Amino acid sequence: MAKSAEARWHLGHWVLLFSLPTPSLCGSMAAWWTDLGPSLVLQNASTGLLTYSFCNSNGTPIYPQDPPIALRTTYAPKKGTSLAATGWYDQIGSTWASVFYQNNNDDIVNAVYKCDNRTGLYDQQESNVISDRRGTPSPHTDSGISVTLLGEQEGYRVFYHDRSKALQSLQFKSTDGWSYGSPVSSNTNRSSMEIHSQFSGVRNVTVVTPRDARNMETARLNVDSTYFIDTFPTPLKGGLNNTSASNRTSFPYDTSATPSFELEAWDGNPKAIGIAIDTDTTRHIFYIGTDRAVHWIAAFVSASVEGGFRAQASQNTDVWPLADEPNSDFTIASHIESSSIRLYYVSGGRIIETKYRDGNWDRAAPVESANRTIIADEGAGAGDAGLTTGAKTGIGVGVSVGVLLIGAAAAAFWILRKKKSTPPDEEATTAADNTAATVPPMSETGSQGASSPTAGVARTTSGLSADKWDAEVKDKPLTPPPRELESPNLASELPHTNDRNELPTKHHVTELP
Repeated sequence: MAKSAEARWHLGHWVLLFSLPTPSLCGSMAAWWTDLGPSLVLQNASTGLLTYSFCNSNGTPIYPQDPPIALRTTYAPKKGTSLAATGWYDQIGSTWASVFYQNNNDDIVNAVYKCDNRTGLYDQQESNVISDRRGTPSPHTDSGISVTLLGEQEGYRVFYHDRSKALQSLQFKSTDGWSYGSPVSSNTNRSSMEIHSQFSGVRNVTVVTPRDARNMETARLNVDSTYFIDTFPTPLKGGLNNTSASNRTSFPYDTSATPSFELEAWDGNPKAIGIAIDTDTTRHIFYIGTDRAVHWIAAFVSASVEGGFRAQASQNTDVWPLADEPNSDFTIASHIESSSIRLYYVSGGRIIETKYRDGNWDRAAPVESANRTIIADEGAGAGDAGLTTGAKTGIGVGVSVGVLLIGAAAAAFWILRKKKSTPPDEEATTAADNTAATVPPMSETGSQGASSPTAGVARTTSGLSADKWDAEVKDKPLTPPPRELESPNLASELPHTNDRNELPTKHHVTELP
């Protein structure tokens, strides 16, 4: 019976992958940054599957579409769930991902994955419901989710909404495991429940959420482990205990204050919100507005004093193309040590990437669906120890659509021939064996022969082509950057974790005061 169940899962998985629609039907998104660069995970709005970029992508995510590759999940994600993810690249060359979502019971689930560097596919290591810990307020049915990885001692913080829409936190420490963290904001008057968080040191965590049709709310961690609550552009009324320690369910505005700016094309109902922090501890906040355009707000730091949030100049559409939908979903990955920011969203039927680095915005480009340059790992055995650092970071494996389709047809023909002579239990096992390889693996030695499915890589032609993008943006001038950042620091490599629950050591995580 177990074999039959496994076979049914793989057969269903195969069918769903080949029936996945174009990126225009993408649901929620999440992105994170490791030493290899950004990674992506997206929920397909039609099937509910969590699809992802190859985990050995280097520098920029490679997100296959024909078909996509999907994470194996013990607890099925509910359709429309919020997504959050983080990860690290350890000292022996393994990439790890930690993904958070709601299941169909509205529990918050954490699934941990380890990358197979030879295939670019994630192997599930464990999956747990984490919102059932003692004293944890039950999550809202439409809760937002955000995660921040703070280091070995402080662990994870996961932010979510409870059933009253108050903002809560869960925490993971290597010594204690998962537990309820603390209230973050007891405010229950919210126009929507998107969340994003970032930190520039253990005691400098910021959580941002929409507040209403004119304002956003931030919660910033204090040294006493409470969160200071603020809003902008309209500030809160002074003299109140605007912290997570307060029992208030509403924090009134200071109506006597005149806002210094307005949130352009903001109605309080974005499908996503994002925050990044740079080496100067400047906080950058992004959203896609009702006009389908990206909008940018920042609070710069001068002489160790942060100014208030201010709207930043918009960029040309070759840098920030219009999203396909108003208030569009998007995701953000950032790297504090290099002051790098990447935004990902759907424009022109394609998932696009726009980059901020060294104080400049680059022209946007579609996220590639296959790697144009594949570096074969021909000398390594089954383990990672035989890979050099260059090989580990250079691997990028794509999937040939033609090979997959031919393989699928051949598999179907072979199964039909064997069906009459194979007993039921063996038939189920055979089906599982043939459909499990949605992306066929490389050989045991890791080498790529002529028959390897990655030997010839086909790029998807659905949606807006890369050639069309090149034609549209070729000679357009870029808007001058509003501010030049200092030269980026070298990226810090996160260390090997001996156990899948261990977090990167604090000695390799840059923490600003």
